[in-house]
Amino acid sequence: MRQAEHASRFQRLLTLTKGNGLRAQLVRGGLGSVVVKLFGMGLSLAVVIVLARALGPEGYGVYAYVFALVSLLAIPAQFGLPALVVRETAKAQAGADWSALTGVWWWAGVVAGGLSLLLAVIGGLVAWLFTDRFTGAQLATFAWALVLVPGLVLSRLVGGGLRGLCHVVAGQLPDLVLRPGLLLAFVLVALGLHGAVTSSGTMALHALAAGLALLAGAVLLYRARPGESRGVTARYRHRAWAASALPLGFIAGMQVINTQADILMLGLFTDAEQVGIYRVAVQGAMLVAFGLAAVNMVVAPQFARMHAQDQRDQLQRLATASARAALAIAVPAVLVFVLFGPALLRTVVGSGYVSGATPLVILALGQLVNAGMGSVGVLLSMTDHERAFARGLALGAVFNVAANLVLIPLWGMNGAALATSMTFVIWNSLLASEVAKRLGINSTAFWRRQVLQ
Repeated sequence: MRQAEHASRFQRLLTLTKGNGLRAQLVRGGLGSVVVKLFGMGLSLAVVIVLARALGPEGYGVYAYVFALVSLLAIPAQFGLPALVVRETAKAQAGADWSALTGVWWWAGVVAGGLSLLLAVIGGLVAWLFTDRFTGAQLATFAWALVLVPGLVLSRLVGGGLRGLCHVVAGQLPDLVLRPGLLLAFVLVALGLHGAVTSSGTMALHALAAGLALLAGAVLLYRARPGESRGVTARYRHRAWAASALPLGFIAGMQVINTQADILMLGLFTDAEQVGIYRVAVQGAMLVAFGLAAVNMVVAPQFARMHAQDQRDQLQRLATASARAALAIAVPAVLVFVLFGPALLRTVVGSGYVSGATPLVILALGQLVNAGMGSVGVLLSMTDHERAFARGLALGAVFNVAANLVLIPLWGMNGAALATSMTFVIWNSLLASEVAKRLGINSTAFWRRQVLQ
């Protein structure tokens, strides 16, 4: 009897994935996105576990700190272009404007590539000027991190183009699966051959993995490109795209600050070992938010299309359904961390990281709020309200930095986690208010109207 019920449910699920309607597209994209996110999250956690054990808290702290620093320095290189490519690609496809599609891809690629190279040169000069302030391991790690930046940025542009074309799964493969998967493979091979890895060597392998992932993503985008767009003359809207990219770039910058400020400032007040332990807690807490991230990949182009076609009722139903899905995935992860945090850390990464259990719980609770508030940022950025998104994130970033300055000297890792979680609550509340005011949409999981049918 139970087998028959399970079979019936499976058949209903298969029925929902068939066809070209909105619901079928969302179900297919949602299921695929969840699978890719799960697989990518598993690979990322495997990388964390392997590196945390192989490098130790201090070595992993150097790697994590340099990666956070380069993520901050790479803000100008990204310039908000991945989000712009998603939005403009979706619009161009909806209007069959193939000249604009070709134009935005070329324009974004040239701008991002040029800015990445400029960043590498400036970063190298700064490192050379302050050579005496860093260890040889730190400088070598930083140098390879600068090489990593172009691969990361351009790969995200390729993924944005694929997602804008509604190839949600393919759009996530280069950055979420191929890059961490290749890095894991390279590190395991290095451990097998040499028995050990260094922070600089690991960053070099990361740069190689990012380059190969970019190449694979470019092939996927070439194959997914609509046939009608091939051979058309590109049309460029330099001023309009630059005007949109500026606030989107500011948004990306504020997001990086909100996600990396705690690690960077913890490194200023404590040692590399504490940074390594805290980084493991941060990565663990990301499990709580993976549902929201997976959902956002699917709904972003749909939000843009619904807004362009003035379908506010559908937009509300989709916002509610996506927020509830994200929250449903987040709750079990939080419960696991609250109940089994210390034992989990001891078993997975070793006893040297057990002191990260409390920060892990604090960060997980903050991510729970993040999931329950829904896709606030995506709603604003995909409906031409990126400036409101930018203001909310800026206020959150200012609070984040100030809170870390106060709380880290008092409570170390716990203070950093508390500052970050408080920031999640503040900026999500601000952005949810902006969504309600500008779109008439309740972005949270607690809206009573009937969800998408």
